[in-house]
Amino acid sequence: MSLGSRVEPSPRTPSEDAGQPLDVVGRARHLQEITELLGQGSTAARALLLSGEPGVGKSVLLREVARAMSEAGARVLSAAGVRSEAELAYAGLHQLLLPLSDLIERLVDPHRRVLRSALGYGGDPVPDGRHVADSVISLLHRAAIEHPVFIVVDDLAGFDLASSVVLGLVARRAGSRFGFLAACRSGTGTFFERAGLPEYELPPLDRDAAAELLRVRCPGLAEPARERVLAQARGNPLALVELPAELSGPQRDALTDPHDALPRSPRPRNRHAARVARLPAASRRLLLLMALDGTGDPGVLHVGPDDPTVLAALSAAESDRLITFVGTNHRVDFRHPLTRAAVVETSTLNERCQAHRALAEIRAAVPERRAWHLGRATLVPDERVSALLEEAGHRAARRGDATAAVAAFTRAAELSPRPADRARRLTRAAHLRADATGELRAASELLDRARYADPEVSRSPLTAATKALLLLNGGDGDIDMAHRLLVEAIETGSHGHDGEDDALVEALHLLQRVCWAGGRDALWKPFLAVLGRPEPAAAPHMAAVNPDRVTEPRDVSWDVVRRGRRGGHVRRYIDALAQLCLEDFPAGRWAEAETLAAEGLSICEERQYPFFSWHFVYHQALLAAVHGHFEESRGMADRITQWAVPRGVLTAATFADHARVLAELGAGDYECAYRHAVAISPAGRLASHAPYVVWACMDLVEAAVHTRRTAEARAHVRALQEAGVAALSPRLALLVAGSAALVASDDDAVRCFEQALAVPGARDWPFDLARIRLAYGERLRRMRFVTQARAQLDAAAEVFEHLGARPWADRAMGELRATYRSRSGAKHGSVTLTAQEQEIAALAAAGMTNKQIGERLHLSPRTVGSHLYQLFPKLGIASRAALRDALASLPAR
Repeated sequence: MSLGSRVEPSPRTPSEDAGQPLDVVGRARHLQEITELLGQGSTAARALLLSGEPGVGKSVLLREVARAMSEAGARVLSAAGVRSEAELAYAGLHQLLLPLSDLIERLVDPHRRVLRSALGYGGDPVPDGRHVADSVISLLHRAAIEHPVFIVVDDLAGFDLASSVVLGLVARRAGSRFGFLAACRSGTGTFFERAGLPEYELPPLDRDAAAELLRVRCPGLAEPARERVLAQARGNPLALVELPAELSGPQRDALTDPHDALPRSPRPRNRHAARVARLPAASRRLLLLMALDGTGDPGVLHVGPDDPTVLAALSAAESDRLITFVGTNHRVDFRHPLTRAAVVETSTLNERCQAHRALAEIRAAVPERRAWHLGRATLVPDERVSALLEEAGHRAARRGDATAAVAAFTRAAELSPRPADRARRLTRAAHLRADATGELRAASELLDRARYADPEVSRSPLTAATKALLLLNGGDGDIDMAHRLLVEAIETGSHGHDGEDDALVEALHLLQRVCWAGGRDALWKPFLAVLGRPEPAAAPHMAAVNPDRVTEPRDVSWDVVRRGRRGGHVRRYIDALAQLCLEDFPAGRWAEAETLAAEGLSICEERQYPFFSWHFVYHQALLAAVHGHFEESRGMADRITQWAVPRGVLTAATFADHARVLAELGAGDYECAYRHAVAISPAGRLASHAPYVVWACMDLVEAAVHTRRTAEARAHVRALQEAGVAALSPRLALLVAGSAALVASDDDAVRCFEQALAVPGARDWPFDLARIRLAYGERLRRMRFVTQARAQLDAAAEVFEHLGARPWADRAMGELRATYRSRSGAKHGSVTLTAQEQEIAALAAAGMTNKQIGERLHLSPRTVGSHLYQLFPKLGIASRAALRDALASLPAR
């Protein structure tokens, strides 16, 4: 070796050299901490998420942990996200469970049937994620009878939605017989539900470890160049190896201007491609099959991996450390995600088509996979392949995977020989984009392509539904125009009013929503006329458009919300948030309602669904009213009205009046409250086709009584009783009974109020019940039953204080004072706060947001909000602005 010569760095990167000591330089502590968090040895006791920036070494540590678990006697199941497979439902789960395929057949039904359907081996409809997760857990427990099972998942962001949902549920059930470790990039969104799971953030290497890695891997670097690489790499292992490989000779020897910029973006994929290109043709063909399949299943190689011809073809790739064989079934694993990409990129179009055709034959038992591979192998129109893709799209849509469905319908359209079929499939994809994914511009473009393919598609009810969605959200939101589009298409379409026609049902669903939002009798007439035409066999489908016949439990709404947060059906996500808000307000879950309303508004803005945003402004206006922020509430109500009236969305205007009624009742302006109440529904008459008007029935009666309109109040109560409103729901039974008590004579008042308080389930509606108790106490005091009045007023004041309904609490306490008594325990001096409550209150009083407080105390913003929600009633306040004075009045601790 002559003076000035240098040693060229190895072309391998740390992430590729799995299992080598060099890979874990500086990671001994992190590896130990991860192992301790998971549990010792093979008895992994919990789940853990490993996060970190790209190239920080997550994959290396996953493999090290997996190796340790395997040596300790555990059965390791591993899978890695494949971005090209992210549209294919349960692709990730299929990859993970492939080694357990024999055990699946030994499971008892329904678990066996559920897993076979999810993985594409059965003909049954794919069940929802919760059922699949339960079946996976049953399978894991079965597999763990002989040896504990350990699951290792790399690159969560590359997993499909369905697999991510199941993995999120499975991770929460990890225990003594199976463990779970997954890796994902920091700050990268995934469909995986990570809330509540412990997370370990893998930091960059410290200075000493980074210098050691650089010294061993690149010994020929001059010291100034080494310092520059260390400074720019910032402890990222991949950058520490890749940056020196990009340096020129003079840069490596520190012979250039020290201020010259080092290469900013290493080109690892180019080097991966070069290494792939050096492989024999037979090796590249087999790697291409594995790369396009994405499961690692050696079965795609046609013969077993122990076949001499297969081993010979793969040995070169294994020797160059591009692939490795994993587990007893010799699953083929690419050592680096870029290797997989390089294999595909270096292949020719003809090679890819041949590989996809081969994979379609191999995956013939899995309809969706077969359809996808055929679709990628086909370059000219082919109705047979189009039909298979269309069916795959319907399967994906039925299980809620809108992204996969859109991709399948679009590809099916591209391969359709007949213009009519192409237009129909494009319209289906457009509707899903407008309704489920929130991609309005893409939906409009697909609809234009459909009309260009076949102008007759414009008469389709599904085209009308898509155009109506685009009009409502992307246009000016004109209800009447959307109504005309839908009615014309439904009445003149070629569907024959067949209730089994999916396009007709979709259009009817949307027409029902439009009629409801319009809030006018005339809009409902065409809908009801059409609804009476389908054959009796279609009744189950038509029931879905009537909200009074189908009621989803609260947990179903929450499931839709969780799916929406992970990228699921956007419009259903918004609907579920609105439904939960509707339930939360009367149930007294006001903190949750406020959080969900803010979330709903944010989603409507982010995903371009402005038409639905008024639902959430309405709930914010209600909450502002009951908390005593009257001007804020009135401003929100005015915003709703100004938006709604020009567009014909009269239901929104009615909801705005409801918020105004509550604000004026809280402010004590009963005349104004009455004017707004009769705008919702005239006294003594219940507006037709608007069931929501009964929500404000007690508001109208209360305002009428306080303005001495006794006749009007009693007429409204009679209308409620004659219509049988109390039989519709427990809450309406309470409101009707409360309204009747308000108009009762003094002789009947006690009996009527007691009947209202005795309504079954009355305590489920705390604000309504407390208002009835307040009215009862006021009547008892005027009737000089002072002791009984105090009991009702005290109970009402306690609930109002707990809810934070300051105006009503003040009114109740004013009535109590009129009985020559104040509420016991209401003074700040008697309040005892925990240390954590004291700290949260002090930080909030200092002006910090919930997020900032959470970051300071290592709590979630929601937990902080929950503490403040409980604090306000304790301190007898209704807003943050009063916190400072309330805390100052507390005794010193």
